[in-house]
Amino acid sequence: MSKKILLQKATRIEGNADIHIEVENGSVKAARFLVEDFRGFERFSQGRRVEFIPHLVSRICGLCSGAHQVASLKAIEDGLGVDVPSSIKNLRQILVLGEWISSHALSYFFLTMPDFVGAAGGVFELMDTHPEVTGEAFALRKSGQRIVELLGKRAAHPVALGVGRFLISPTTDELKEVRSITLDVKERAAKLIGQMGKFNSGEKSIVLPPDQEVLFLTYDDRPGQDVFRVYNRDGEVVARFSREGFEENVSEMRAEWTFAKFPYLKSFGFPAGMVLVGPLSRSYQEGGFLDDPEIASFELANQLRDRSALGLESYDICRLLEIFWAAQRILHLLEDVDLSQMSVDVDFKVSGKGIGVLEAPRGVLVHSYLINRGCIERMRLLVATQFNNAYINLLLRDVAENYIEDGRISDEGEQLIGRCVRIFDPCLSCATH
Repeated sequence: MSKKILLQKATRIEGNADIHIEVENGSVKAARFLVEDFRGFERFSQGRRVEFIPHLVSRICGLCSGAHQVASLKAIEDGLGVDVPSSIKNLRQILVLGEWISSHALSYFFLTMPDFVGAAGGVFELMDTHPEVTGEAFALRKSGQRIVELLGKRAAHPVALGVGRFLISPTTDELKEVRSITLDVKERAAKLIGQMGKFNSGEKSIVLPPDQEVLFLTYDDRPGQDVFRVYNRDGEVVARFSREGFEENVSEMRAEWTFAKFPYLKSFGFPAGMVLVGPLSRSYQEGGFLDDPEIASFELANQLRDRSALGLESYDICRLLEIFWAAQRILHLLEDVDLSQMSVDVDFKVSGKGIGVLEAPRGVLVHSYLINRGCIERMRLLVATQFNNAYINLLLRDVAENYIEDGRISDEGEQLIGRCVRIFDPCLSCATH
């Protein structure tokens, strides 16, 4: 006998989604993370002037609007053959790292931490039970938003960035404020990383199934790199390809029950080629945050090095460490900014194909454009939640199977399923763009 269990509206995530569990003869047949919103950015961007596209696509998401805008600018400039000065690149990256700080603070402290401390009331209960930690969390989130605001002139949907330039250049005083904020973030993050270890003890860990092959996709944008790498669970590189070769290596599968697609590696096929992206994947990255000497001194970093005990909570550990690392990167990038190099000439009559890639807070973000004489002829977007989508569904089935009782999911199982989704920090606006 077949039975469907509907867990309506996964909570404490960005957007709306239902979870369907299908049970047959006492066993879980399927678990589906249903994303049913659709907005069509890829379609209604066709025919529009490229100058307006970065500001349009930033409306895909209010949390990582700057990341979408920077990826869009990179794609347009690649397609038009525009090489922007390093100072512009650095400031754009600082803006994106500001979003890392803000987004990670929101995800860790306000969306997932309540699960670990039994705060069913979410952040409002946390304010009563852990006021000092909550105050620090608000400060971190505000700091990240302020960095974005200083460079983009708005904390969400920036207006200061343009193709080949800054439409409104930051001032020396604004960069000094960015530096001051970042030093404060680094200090706060170091303190919190030491305090938060007790909430990541592994007592309630959701372990990645040891018999399930897991692949981790990252993008390395360091000078001379510009490459995608795919790691296995043990940290071995099992595939690599260039930014230009992205579409030759990554395809998408669709399902009739969700608007969120399922990207996968063509050479591996589906489902073997499904990948995870985001903070946990970046822990494998060469030259990434785990290679930072200061981060190596944190006990939480040592927990990540034991890959045999890999669990979903590792995502949250990575988010904490990445807040610190983002501050490190910002301070480094600020050292090489020349405010006299804030624009280059752009020929908007050129045609071409461009791909813009970066690591957004939740993972790899790809904007691929075909440009016809300054207008968008075709747009393709792949975002982090799409990459993680297949594994979210797989893991939901695994968790549900362990908590099925008399044809229903136990209360503990429902709580774990909700926590499983939240730890991935899905952004459903981005996933269906």
